[in-house]
Amino acid sequence: MIRKYNCFFEDIKKSVEKDESFLIAYYGASTTSQEYMFPNWGEIIRYTLKYAFENEDEGEDDYKKYMWNIHTINLGLDGASSTDLLERFDNLVLSKKPNIIFLDASKNDVYYKIDKKVTENNNKKLIKKALDKGIKVVFTARIPSLRENLNKKIIEYNEIDKKIAKEFSENKNFIFIDLFNIFPKTLIKESYTLIHPISNEYIGIKAGEIDPIHYNKLGNVIVSKILLKEVFNIDFDENKFLKDLSDNTKMFPDY
Repeated sequence: MIRKYNCFFEDIKKSVEKDESFLIAYYGASTTSQEYMFPNWGEIIRYTLKYAFENEDEGEDDYKKYMWNIHTINLGLDGASSTDLLERFDNLVLSKKPNIIFLDASKNDVYYKIDKKVTENNNKKLIKKALDKGIKVVFTARIPSLRENLNKKIIEYNEIDKKIAKEFSENKNFIFIDLFNIFPKTLIKESYTLIHPISNEYIGIKAGEIDPIHYNKLGNVIVSKILLKEVFNIDFDENKFLKDLSDNTKMFPDY
């Protein structure tokens, strides 16, 4: 399950051993908040991290340490641009004093056609604010859309993300996950099956059409699998998890 500890997982381990709380914050737009999906990728990460220690459990006290001290908070704002997220960052996120922030700040900038320089500056400010406070940052790109015309636009903004990532690459508290290129291309179609209930002029979809940017349960599981491996070096079997999740006799889904 865990082949080795990298620095981010090791920090959680140290907090657990000292019986101290470890808080992970998720910050971005609708594919971060995931109001429509249970469990979403953030919830899966919390669940997996708690049970990643099960093989190290030596007794009741150890069990309580990792079950009681690993927490996540989803602070995603549906429809937010990177400017919106920057304006609320101090009061909404930094005030919570998280240990790690998963940040996808500019997803909607693509659809709102916000100037790329504005997007770049906003992302840099968000990352720097967090790093200056000793908070670890997992900066994520978007996964591919179902529609190729949207992907052409996403690629342009993805280049900005990669440019920003290079600037912070030497910081040990920073990780960039290029979900656009890592997400399996063979699973894109299967990950978009949700019917959008209302029209959205920014995305270019009508009510009743398949939503090309908000992914389903499979998409969430794949995103969590990628993040768990890249950030915490935890292997995750999506097929095993989904099978157990649909079994109403299984209290703890395996992965």
